[in-house]
Amino acid sequence: MEQRPSALRLAARTLRAALTRTGRPSPQPSRKPFVYAIEVFWCDRNGLYLEGWIHAYERRILALRVAAGEDAYEIASFAPRPDVLPHYAEFPNSAQSGFKLYLPWRAGTPVTFEVITADDRFVETVELPRSPEAARKPYCLTDGSVWQDPKPEHGAAERAFEDFQREVNERRLVVAEVGARVVSSQMSPLRAAFAGAERYIGMDIHAAPNVDVVGDAHYIHDLIGTAAAGAVFSLSVMEHLAHPWLFAYGVNRALRVGGLTFHTTHQSWPVHEEPNDFWRFSDEGLKILFGPAMGFEIIAAGMNQRVRIYMEHCVPAHALMPLVSSFGGSFVLARKVRDVPDGVVTWPTDRRISEDLARHYPQRG
Repeated sequence: MEQRPSALRLAARTLRAALTRTGRPSPQPSRKPFVYAIEVFWCDRNGLYLEGWIHAYERRILALRVAAGEDAYEIASFAPRPDVLPHYAEFPNSAQSGFKLYLPWRAGTPVTFEVITADDRFVETVELPRSPEAARKPYCLTDGSVWQDPKPEHGAAERAFEDFQREVNERRLVVAEVGARVVSSQMSPLRAAFAGAERYIGMDIHAAPNVDVVGDAHYIHDLIGTAAAGAVFSLSVMEHLAHPWLFAYGVNRALRVGGLTFHTTHQSWPVHEEPNDFWRFSDEGLKILFGPAMGFEIIAAGMNQRVRIYMEHCVPAHALMPLVSSFGGSFVLARKVRDVPDGVVTWPTDRRISEDLARHYPQRG
């Protein structure tokens, strides 16, 4: 319901209109003594990092004192920010307004900016940036509930796996999954996802439900047969294989010409499933393993699940590390275009030693 203006509001409007008609400007809202923007913010258990710009209009800032509790740091020089000047063209000081700072800090402690100019000091409590709404959904890890991602990632890796799955089902291929054992409550068997396949073969180093063939993945061509499959895939397995180049060779030999292979693994990830955590892969590394030299053509490859790396012991040289993207995952989708000759890929190990090492992978799940 629309509210009728009070008499006081009507009087104020009448006065404002009269002042405008007589040429006297309407009163302008008061301006804060300085303006700033925090463009980058991250924190760890020891402190926080701030990056942005600040200026005090026509006044030149002699120093900026940033304080959090008993800890403080005074910035006496500022970096060029020519991108800020067009927005404050009448204030040349805005062109020299950039700052970057790491400060000891405990979460929840108010942060203040004290701006020092030639004739005054101004203090303001800083409002730190908040995470996007999608990243702030609470969840519990102890009540048995299954977490639903409010905004699940659906990028190049997911699309590549959908293409792989679609071709397997449409062409009714024999498909082998390496690492088919279900090892987490957040996982489910993928056998049903390949209902159109001629046959699904679940492989793992340990016997378990959903596992049809038990053995060392480096010798997949011996376990399921040479040229026996139309498709081979693995999800978060390759980092646990001691000799991934032998695995890629085995996949080539297990596939028929024209067959597909898809793999996801990690580019940056905490150590897990010790002691059998051996490798991390970029997409460029996967393109070597499943590239032309190994008899494949690359259909798609990339990295996903953007992560940030925080050093436990932070020194100035590491301060910008969290600002440079790393990736939790990497993937490759490739097609076999030719056979690789027997014995072209070798390593000074033997099958018995390789199998014994593979069985050190934890058997839980």
